Amino acid sequence: MGLYKLCKHKGRARDRCDDAWWGSFQFRGRLHRASLEKWANEEIRTKARAEAVFDRMRDAIRQGTFSPDAAEDPAQGPLTFERFAAIYIERYVNANKLSSADTIEYRMAPLRAHFGKILLADIRTADVEDFVAKLKEPAVLASIHKVPRVRRPATINRYLSLLRHMFNWAVGREYLDRTPFRRGNQTLVKQELEDNRRHRRITPDEEKALLDAAPAHLQPLVVIALDAGLRRGEMLALTWADVDARPGWLRLRGETTKSGKTRWVPIATTRLSAVLDFLRLDADGQRKTSSDPVCSNEAGESLKYFRSAWVMTVLKAHGIRPEWKKRNKFRAFTAQRLADFRRIDLRWHDLRHEYASRLVERGVPLSQVRDLLGHASIVTTERYDNQSDAALFASAKLLDTGETFKILSRSQTARPANASIRPATDDANLLNEQEMKVGVGNGVRTRDFRSHSPALYH
Repeated sequence: MGLYKLCKHKGRARDRCDDAWWGSFQFRGRLHRASLEKWANEEIRTKARAEAVFDRMRDAIRQGTFSPDAAEDPAQGPLTFERFAAIYIERYVNANKLSSADTIEYRMAPLRAHFGKILLADIRTADVEDFVAKLKEPAVLASIHKVPRVRRPATINRYLSLLRHMFNWAVGREYLDRTPFRRGNQTLVKQELEDNRRHRRITPDEEKALLDAAPAHLQPLVVIALDAGLRRGEMLALTWADVDARPGWLRLRGETTKSGKTRWVPIATTRLSAVLDFLRLDADGQRKTSSDPVCSNEAGESLKYFRSAWVMTVLKAHGIRPEWKKRNKFRAFTAQRLADFRRIDLRWHDLRHEYASRLVERGVPLSQVRDLLGHASIVTTERYDNQSDAALFASAKLLDTGETFKILSRSQTARPANASIRPATDDANLLNEQEMKVGVGNGVRTRDFRSHSPALYH
C-alpha cells in the first residue's frame, strides 16, 4: 500500500526509471489502486510529483469521487453502468481485438437499456434477477417482427454471460469489491436451463431439392458447407491464396475463424474439388487472382444478399413460391413467406451440423470431427452429432444374434399338460406331509412363517 512501481529496479534506480508510478490506498475496507499518470492524465517525471498526485488521489477516495481510470472529468460524477459499458468496450473488447467487437453494441443494448443510469456500485443481485425477468417477457425483438416474441433460454444466457464477465472484469480492475452474481462460493444468479441442441437433419432428397432451387452463385456454397463444414463467415472470407497455400486443403485464417486460431480443412470429396475448379474461373475463363474471394460471382465481386438468397432457396426447395412485399425498396419477403420459412426450420448453419453428423455416421471418431469443425471442446462437437433414426436403429440391431426365446406359460411350468387339477385341500394336505418329513409341525422345529417352501429345508 502506498506509492510504488511495477518494475525490478531498486532504490534511486527505481525512482529514476521510466516505468509508471502506481498508487494504492485502502479506505473503509476497500483497496483502491490506479496508475497515477493514467488517473491524473499527465506525465509524471519525478517522485515528488508522484507523491503530489498520490495525495490528490487519496483525497478523491475519501470524498467518494475516485475512479481508477480518471480524475478525468469530475463533472461526470460517480461511475454509472452506461459509462462503465463504454470503458469495457474500449479497454477490453476493442483493446484485445475480440471477434465479438462487431456485435458488441447490439448485444450490449438490452443491458444499457435496463442498467444504464444506475450507479455500477449500486447494482445488486435483485437488479440482475429483475433484468432476467424482463428478458422473459414477450417483446418485438426486431423491426421485421410485428408480433411480440419470447426470447429463448439460450439467448437469455448469452446476455447473462456478458453481464457476468463485465462485473468480473470490474472487480479485477477494482471498480467494485464484489460481483452481484456470487457471494463467496455461492452462485446467486444461475443460467437458464436450455436445450440448444439442433435435431434438424437434411435428407438426400432435400439436399437435391436445395441444389436444384439454389441460384447459380449459391449452389457452390451449399456444396462447400456440406462437404467442408465451414461457417458462413469463414466461407465468405476464404480467398484463393488460402486454397493454394497447401494443395488439397483449405486454410482458414485465425482472423476469420470463431476461435481465432488457424485451421486446415481437407478438400476430400470429388464434388468439392469440382466446385472449386468452377469458382476459380471468371466470366472470361481466366483464373482469378490470389486476393479474390473464393465465394464470388463471375466478376470476382463478393456475394451480396446472402440471407435473402437462402430464404428463397429453402422456400422453392419445399414447393413454396416466394412472395415479396409490394412497394418495398429492400424487396422484403411477406409475413406469410417468412412464417413458412420458420415452419420449415432449415438454417444455413444446419448444413455444418449435417457435415458433422455424416462424418460420425461413417465411423469418424468424435475427436477428429472436433478438429475438422475447429471446436475447442468436444462437448460442443457432441451437440453437432445428430444421428438419424435409421442409424440408431441399425446400431441397436447389431445386438441381434438370431437366437429365439421360447416363453413358457406359468401353467406349463407348474404341471404337465395332461395332469388333472387337484383341489386346494389336497395341496394343503400335501404341504403338511412334506413339512412333517423335515421336522416341521412335530415339535422338533417350528414353522417359519416367512417361507412356506419345504424345499428350503433340504
